[in-house]
Amino acid sequence: MNFSKLSEKFRRIGEYRKFYHLMGPTFCWKKITKNNAVLECQFHGRSFKIRPCDSDIEVLLKIFIDREYDLESLRCWDQLKSIYQGRINGGVYPLIIDLGANIGASAIFFSEMFPQSDIIAIEPDTDNFALLSHNVRDMGRIAPIQAAIGSEPGFVTLTPGKASWGVTTVRSEAGFPVVTIDDIRQMRPGANVFIVKIDIEGFEKDLFSTNTAWLDDVDILIIEPHDWLLQGQRTSRNFQREMGARDFDLLIQGENLIYVRAR
Repeated sequence: MNFSKLSEKFRRIGEYRKFYHLMGPTFCWKKITKNNAVLECQFHGRSFKIRPCDSDIEVLLKIFIDREYDLESLRCWDQLKSIYQGRINGGVYPLIIDLGANIGASAIFFSEMFPQSDIIAIEPDTDNFALLSHNVRDMGRIAPIQAAIGSEPGFVTLTPGKASWGVTTVRSEAGFPVVTIDDIRQMRPGANVFIVKIDIEGFEKDLFSTNTAWLDDVDILIIEPHDWLLQGQRTSRNFQREMGARDFDLLIQGENLIYVRAR
């Protein structure tokens, strides 16, 4: 028996029980009765609007309990913190681009880790975006934008998944607008692209298909690949090619690949 894994399993069970306790009886009742009406609850010292029977709970657990975006746990944390502080000292505010921001939990997590960063949170799905906008409403450095991200401007249609974190994106003649990384950078002229976080359910194949020069200005790129979900579509091929051609160290944390520019 691997006692380290067993200990970690019990730790997570304890954290999950604490989570459900914090949600309160109303949440638990809605969960039991499968009532998915939006509920406002207190978690992580903040007010969140969530859907009790959707993926919102798992999003909060992964980000705030499993801490999948916790860069402080990396061995290169001192280097990353030095880069971040150096940008600020030089009068250039770091920009964090959250692609696939869902209900805003990841943007909030990054904002707490790097409080002097500007964050642009991109989310195309209307229901997710409504919760995102509410959950970051009092955080002036987080700017939510309802759009999809892609290699070129245009439009997409959205296909619902089994849960709200599984919405997939397909190019179309009309529908939701597509913005590019260059469009986002123009919203914050002169900002340094410190982190780009990507969780866009396979549409990374489009994002990395062309117009990838922006990668040369990124310090950290965090991406969840989706070959496991969309087998045979080779959704990771393009970003593997583009990242492999550049000077990044590759780290793995949870479901994410973390690319850190080598220095």
